Amino acid sequence: MNQITRQRQLLQRLEQVRQMSIADVMSALGVSRDTARRDIVALTDQGLAQRTHGGLQVLNFGSRIPSYADRLHQFDAVKTGLAELVLPLMKVNQYLFIDVSTILLKLTQLMTQKATVYTHSLDNAISLATNPAVDLHLLGGALNQENRFFSGSATLSELTPIYFDQVFLGAAVVNERGIFYVDAGDAAIKRQALAQTLCGVLVCEHRKFGQIGIAHFCGGQLDQIQVLITDEPLTTEEQSWFMPGTVMINLMEEKTHDNN
Repeated sequence: MNQITRQRQLLQRLEQVRQMSIADVMSALGVSRDTARRDIVALTDQGLAQRTHGGLQVLNFGSRIPSYADRLHQFDAVKTGLAELVLPLMKVNQYLFIDVSTILLKLTQLMTQKATVYTHSLDNAISLATNPAVDLHLLGGALNQENRFFSGSATLSELTPIYFDQVFLGAAVVNERGIFYVDAGDAAIKRQALAQTLCGVLVCEHRKFGQIGIAHFCGGQLDQIQVLITDEPLTTEEQSWFMPGTVMINLMEEKTHDNN
């Protein structure tokens, strides 16, 4: 079993049991103590888990999904790399919807292309507020203070008249049934935005794929996604969830291509 596959299995097991000792890791993966330690260090260095004395545990132990504030401090290199892969998709003077997502927040910090941007993310709006290339529209409504986005009937009403050239979405969970989120109001906004474009772009880490039971509100179907950007290649099964024409870009293969 290669390192990537082994660590992916470890993350899946950790999601189920929440905490693991070194002995648990050795048993789950069938590896030596040294290999178990290396995998624990690798996952914690990437911000995918939290190291404990003698093992590891899920991030933000005690809740199912790390808070938005916690996620801002995770995956800095990965977030930047994924955001940089999005930039070439943007064309001059497009109407864009940019979702609440730490990766897409990084995207707003990198944007130089002239565009009209609609968002329900307070942080995206703050990031773009002084960007002279962007005609910014912050969708109003009720503020979710923990995750810093607006939602509700007022938000949906403001969104309704707009046709978007591209809609950029993050995700809490992606599986064969669609794209899922923790908050019902937030999911409703994604559904509305996707219904008003012919180009849905999903940008998220591969670890979001296949999870069950941690996000219950569907924000869109995978046949509405024309471009998928992830950090790692999808498995054959995961690729089959999408329409045959979906463009799939991943950071790992792009880095390999750049180094050759």
